[in-house]
Amino acid sequence: MNETLIQKISLDNGQTVGLFDASRKIAGDRWQVTLLARMEIPVDGVYSDTADMPLAAEIKKALGETVIFEVKKQRNFIDEGEKQKVLDNMVDTFKNISLPYLSLPEFPKRHIARQFSEFKKRRAWEP
Repeated sequence: MNETLIQKISLDNGQTVGLFDASRKIAGDRWQVTLLARMEIPVDGVYSDTADMPLAAEIKKALGETVIFEVKKQRNFIDEGEKQKVLDNMVDTFKNISLPYLSLPEFPKRHIARQFSEFKKRRAWEP
């Protein structure tokens, strides 16, 4: 997939989200317009060792040093002349709706905890 960085946005919680254009031509003058939002959350500095939470070292062993948060928004069969307008609208909508949530101080910790929980559930099914 070909991705072009549109914008990097620094959030109030110290994280940075990148917005990428991952659109591709489908047929003729028709496009699949795709907006990717990606945030790399380092485990260190976000997740501290406490009695009621998993150890940061255990999380890093399971998920790695960095946990990725990614959202993909797509619109299909868009006229080439409307592509940029549709993409700009998707960016504006993402900023208005998602950035307040992603900027919450507890978001990075919650996302890592959710990913770790899903990892443990997958591992429970393995022989």
